[in-house]
Amino acid sequence: MEFPLDLTQVPEDIEKRGILRDAVVHKVRSRVGILLSIYFTDGWMRQKREGIVNCLNDYLNFFADQLTHFQVGEESKMRRYAGVGVPGPYAELADLGQNELAYINMKRADPNEPDDPSLFRFMAFGHKNRPRWPSSGIKAHFPPAFVFGDPDRFVELVRVWCDRVSAIHGSAGLGALSNPGSELPDDAYYYPWLMQYPGLEYDAMGSYWTETEEGGWEKPRSSNWLTVLGDENIQALGGLAAAQAKLIDDVSFVQFSSGAILRAGALPTLGDAANGGVPESYRAVARLIKPIRFEGYRWGVIKEPFPADGPEVTLEWLRRFD
Repeated sequence: MEFPLDLTQVPEDIEKRGILRDAVVHKVRSRVGILLSIYFTDGWMRQKREGIVNCLNDYLNFFADQLTHFQVGEESKMRRYAGVGVPGPYAELADLGQNELAYINMKRADPNEPDDPSLFRFMAFGHKNRPRWPSSGIKAHFPPAFVFGDPDRFVELVRVWCDRVSAIHGSAGLGALSNPGSELPDDAYYYPWLMQYPGLEYDAMGSYWTETEEGGWEKPRSSNWLTVLGDENIQALGGLAAAQAKLIDDVSFVQFSSGAILRAGALPTLGDAANGGVPESYRAVARLIKPIRFEGYRWGVIKEPFPADGPEVTLEWLRRFD
């Protein structure tokens, strides 16, 4: 894999050069962008499905002119997006039965780069009412300039989305973006990319859900610039006041109806030495959630360029801020 070793903490540089390419076929496998993950329960309920459609509508209010395609159900090919409003099949997701998956996948697609995850993407999963995969999720990509240009606007957007679905945990920050399924092929090595820039978030949602089928889905998955904690996780830390007392001044709390968002500093960071290293605010949040963080991995969720039969690589990455 080929990627730049000298990215700067400048949105324009990140967007232009923050690309991971396959060294053999020279295709884009990953990008650095803003990665937002929100997890919630009862994805089969009408209220939650209406919530994810409303979140999509918010996203389209900003980026409808950047999105080109959307996927319906299990169709293998994506449909062309007209560029206006929520696509009809998504507007009807709340009417699906509770034994059907509510699925959204919209992106800016480049026919010359089929594996490019894109800086513009919105995905959501309202899972069926069944024991397997009891949590559901929203995963969205944003161009760094959108966040760096007005970080308070982005934090407010995350607060609204967490409110709509009653988030139980989540994270947001600069991340290694991935195309669903591209985390799995043998040549998709994300580990060196993540080690070069330790501030990057990473989330292979499907692999994570498989890992938490037998429990742990309610615990925080990770922490980053923004870390979402639902009320139950806050109570597990002794309550909001106790959690705030354990943090430093550079960490602020933004409350939503069923939890709070911890904001570690003014802006997200790449975290490498050339860009100031990992901020103490990132470390403070990681230490706070460490006692309740999910670490019950059996196989791990990061594809690494060397054999690993267990979760050691994933756990090493997960504990990088500790």
